[in-house]
Amino acid sequence: MKLAGIVRRIDELGRIVIPKEIRKTLHIKNGENLEIFIDDDKIILKKYSELGNLKELSDTITKSLNQILKENVLITDTDKFISIEGNLKNKYLKKEISENILKYINERKLIILKKQPLNFTKDSKEMGNIVISPIIANGDTLGSVIIITNQEITSKIVDIINLTTTILAKHLES
Repeated sequence: MKLAGIVRRIDELGRIVIPKEIRKTLHIKNGENLEIFIDDDKIILKKYSELGNLKELSDTITKSLNQILKENVLITDTDKFISIEGNLKNKYLKKEISENILKYINERKLIILKKQPLNFTKDSKEMGNIVISPIIANGDTLGSVIIITNQEITSKIVDIINLTTTILAKHLES
């Protein structure tokens, strides 16, 4: 466990302020949810990812789409890659997504990039035809489904990725 060397007082309402530097480092934005765990005499705060709680479903979806499309299929939350199927799995799984991907997610629309390089993480980029579809549930952007291919982006691929994000969003809303 890393020590931050910071001490904070709990106020009369039981609140504690998480310092800005820590929130920035962990990409915790105002209004985001945190999970609270107790481990012996420790209180552990962890960023809450609704999609992260659907790991089994996400893995089934990426595996099925990879088998059908024979392409890399990635599912992200707004911080990291949570499920990947294809030859990029070992490279990106559980890694933090790039600011570019987060920007596309927050645009709240389907993005098609043709034969363009895109930073997938801060240090690594991929080249190809890339489709990014945000997952929007209850009005919030929670992540994305990404397909990367060297083939032409067809209406079939667009329909499949739209269906996938709709299914994930409906599952999160229920």
